[in-house]
Amino acid sequence: MTDRLFAQLRPGELDDLADDGYRRRRSADLARAFATPQVTPRSRRRPYLLMAGTAVGTAVAGLAAAAVVVVSGEPAQPPARPPAAAVPADARSFLLAAASTALREPAATGRYWYVRERTYMRVHTAPGEYAARIKALVDAQKRTEEQLKGDPGRLAAAQEEFRRKVTELKMNELPYTAFSADTRETWRPMRAGEVARTVSNQDVEVTFGSPQDEAAWRAAGSPELADRNQKTRDDAEERILSIDNPSLNLRNLKDLPTEADELGRRLDELWRQSPKESGADKAGYLWQTGVDLMTAPLRPGTRAALFRVLADQPVMKLEGRVSDSLGRTGIALSAPTQHSFTVRLVVDESTAELLQYELAVDGGKVGLRVTLEDLGWTGSLDDRPAS
Repeated sequence: MTDRLFAQLRPGELDDLADDGYRRRRSADLARAFATPQVTPRSRRRPYLLMAGTAVGTAVAGLAAAAVVVVSGEPAQPPARPPAAAVPADARSFLLAAASTALREPAATGRYWYVRERTYMRVHTAPGEYAARIKALVDAQKRTEEQLKGDPGRLAAAQEEFRRKVTELKMNELPYTAFSADTRETWRPMRAGEVARTVSNQDVEVTFGSPQDEAAWRAAGSPELADRNQKTRDDAEERILSIDNPSLNLRNLKDLPTEADELGRRLDELWRQSPKESGADKAGYLWQTGVDLMTAPLRPGTRAALFRVLADQPVMKLEGRVSDSLGRTGIALSAPTQHSFTVRLVVDESTAELLQYELAVDGGKVGLRVTLEDLGWTGSLDDRPAS
């Protein structure tokens, strides 16, 4: 889930910029972000849970609710609702409880790991204009590097200037506030060499911060602010699961430890090996990696160990019970990272599944929100997990 490609943009990465690179923007992209407007929930479908007996449990609950007895001709009264569960005392308590929940879930596997996510984020530049300017910078840099191949000092200076120009372009802002939302589905094969599929730019929506912002957009000629062309990409290239950890893939997740101490040491090792182009501090790395792992098919023991590792972080804050953008209820946890960012997770209390994650700046204003609408194993491309 990072647009860190901009940090050291190479010409060959432009295709990824259009597809994968825009996900989970971090660093300077969010420094000027504003709060995402309220979006009407599109669905209340819960994520696919890797657990046995879910359908059976639902059916039993339904039968129990239906078993209402009529006595002496009086109308049957619906069963009393159980009292709402108390909010956990603190983040550590909740994460330790989530670890116990995760550990009870049976292991599962399949042919393809499927994820459907909806991303909401601020639009910084009109995509067409931005792509053209990036391409011009890349083409010019290619010519410069060819000319300076024999002069390491000047070549290093030219590369630094290129990074400066890319960063400056990234920080450009539209003269009005606009937001985009889109849905993306991925199918990643468990076996190496099999075809993966990505379907992006689905259900694209653009909204504005205010009527005045929309009027300013119209006055500017109503430029297109989002790519509305749905794209399907099939290829057999290896896809990493975590941009901070390029060595991780679906097959070697099973090698991650299932004990918290061992997993903590392994994450420390991965942190030292991380490319770190985004400049994330260790706390930011740990939370970003935690999000990546929570949306991956971890073994129950590893998932439980991950929650215990996070529980040991001293900067966490429990924000209470909230609803995600689909109306699902979960517990919100937050932690600061460098650059004044705050990462916020919404975790289902009953299943320990990640429902949504956000990055916020400027005292809590959301700059990025990703809602996990559905995830789980499927048997073939285009199949989706059973509800």
